[in-house]
Amino acid sequence: MRSTSILLLLTVSLLLALSFTMLASALMMESRFLNLVTTQAVAIVVGAAIMCWLWRKDYRIWIKLHWWIYAVAIVTLAMVLSPAGTYRNGAQRWIFGMQPAEFAKIPLLLTLAAWGARFGSRMRFGGTVSTLVWGLFLPGLVIVPFLGLLYKQPDRGTMILFGMVTVVVLLLSGMRKLYAIIPTLLGAGLAFHFYNSSKMVRDRMDAFLHPELFPQTTGSQALKSLAALREGGLEGVGLGSGVIKLTIPEQHTDFILPVIGEELGLFFTLGVLIAFVVILLCSARIASRAADVEGRLLAGGIGFLIACQAMINIAVVTNSIINKGMPLPFVSRGGSSAVSMLALVGLLLSIARRAPETSQAPHPSGSNPFEISELESLPTQ
Repeated sequence: MRSTSILLLLTVSLLLALSFTMLASALMMESRFLNLVTTQAVAIVVGAAIMCWLWRKDYRIWIKLHWWIYAVAIVTLAMVLSPAGTYRNGAQRWIFGMQPAEFAKIPLLLTLAAWGARFGSRMRFGGTVSTLVWGLFLPGLVIVPFLGLLYKQPDRGTMILFGMVTVVVLLLSGMRKLYAIIPTLLGAGLAFHFYNSSKMVRDRMDAFLHPELFPQTTGSQALKSLAALREGGLEGVGLGSGVIKLTIPEQHTDFILPVIGEELGLFFTLGVLIAFVVILLCSARIASRAADVEGRLLAGGIGFLIACQAMINIAVVTNSIINKGMPLPFVSRGGSSAVSMLALVGLLLSIARRAPETSQAPHPSGSNPFEISELESLPTQ
């Protein structure tokens, strides 16, 4: 697993280096340039220190403490909605300069991995009612407090991400594939509710479908993002030479990819996509070689979360889906995002460090490296 860990570290390091370079370019005309770049650099250093610390620690410690970590996450998310929380850009998502929703990804994954490892056999074997209860309804309750608190902020993008991650980890744990229809329908119903109850969502949907009709308002980001990507062509206009980037709102956070596309071109843009594919493949390999079921589920969940968040961000900046307001992992500016993502990488490296030297035996259920056998799924005494 040493080579996989090195490849993972190298890929993340390259993304961070690209992030720092492009943030400096995107913010070069800002009056707060030095402050913004310095705070991001501090966040990366803190995140790297936490990553190294988690790398050395046994990840199973955090699995055992998952309910305590879960409780802390719920409390901090609730504090965001208190008078101490900060209201910004139509949402209340920050407290003391931090965004707790970013850190809540860690206890969500730890709790789901612990559940799947302990109750995997009940999720896989038994009657329809039993497997539905243990495979979907009970573990689904884990995400309900998160969704409720995120809804109040509101942070619909993170709600969608948490829902997708939960379903995938439960599928890896042994939930019957047919049951995934239920959360999919619930998600569709929730999206319909958002559309009917929020003028902002309706405006964003209109801008997604017809951005050219709203060039100065809700369609501005999409139009300028696509224009920047087109302007960059294959090789880009040159580092620091982008002009369209200066007109893109939030170009240093959620819309950092168009800055890369405009100044460095399609080759670097594709390189970013390839980097996330590499991270996903490294996570899959670590999961397939993990020493236990908890490590396998945790590694698989981390890989999917990072890749899914990147996919959502890229889809937004290319106007392939409605604007969700989600940062590009390791690249967008955001201290909470940088620290939480590097912490997840630290957990991945910890799982890899404790993986056995020899390959895991093939699972009797098939060749899927994430599939859990009946014996492995039995709860421990």
